[in-house]
Amino acid sequence: MENKIVVALKAVIVNQGKILILRRSGTDEVGPGEWETVGGKVEFGEDLETALVREIQEEAGIEVSVEKLIYAVTFLTDPNRQIVLLSYLCRTNQSAVTLSTEHSEYMWATKSEVTQYLPKAIIEDFNKHNVLKMPDLI
Repeated sequence: MENKIVVALKAVIVNQGKILILRRSGTDEVGPGEWETVGGKVEFGEDLETALVREIQEEAGIEVSVEKLIYAVTFLTDPNRQIVLLSYLCRTNQSAVTLSTEHSEYMWATKSEVTQYLPKAIIEDFNKHNVLKMPDLI
């Protein structure tokens, strides 16, 4: 089997000191019902920030400003598939979210809610990179 690398983007979207998290649809192939931040894969030829803005528009229906890259990690999802994940800090003034069929609910979460709802692996990355302690998060 051929090895494959997938570049994925995630957004820590902040509005009035809270972070947008989405719950995956119960029928999703990966992590059904799990909470996550907004994001998706880069399509061939796409600029990173353009891809992120497109994914946010598709999944949440909101406009954002992309501020900066927060952290990058890589991991295997199986022996032949590697994910390169880039997480960006984004801001929006829009609180009304329009979900795609990929997600069933959303929440503007406080820092403590984020740590309660997001899966352990995401929280470990957040802690390793001090995401919830960033002074410009609020």
